[in-house]
Amino acid sequence: MTQNFTPNDLIKNLYEPEKGLTHFLNSEDRSELAALHQVKNALDEGYLHPSDSCVDSIIAYSKRNIEIQS
Repeated sequence: MTQNFTPNDLIKNLYEPEKGLTHFLNSEDRSELAALHQVKNALDEGYLHPSDSCVDSIIAYSKRNIEIQS
């Protein structure tokens, strides 16, 4: 029996892992799931450790808004 998984199924598996799902994945779906894991890890890393330029931009924006509201 061939079972097809949609991209939504694979993304759901990133956040709500189902035991044994990878057993049912074909090689193409496993490759797609691995790529999605890389993207998720990169997004998580950016969330936890924003770049200095990002932080500087937020601080500059905040300072401009304080001056406007005063």
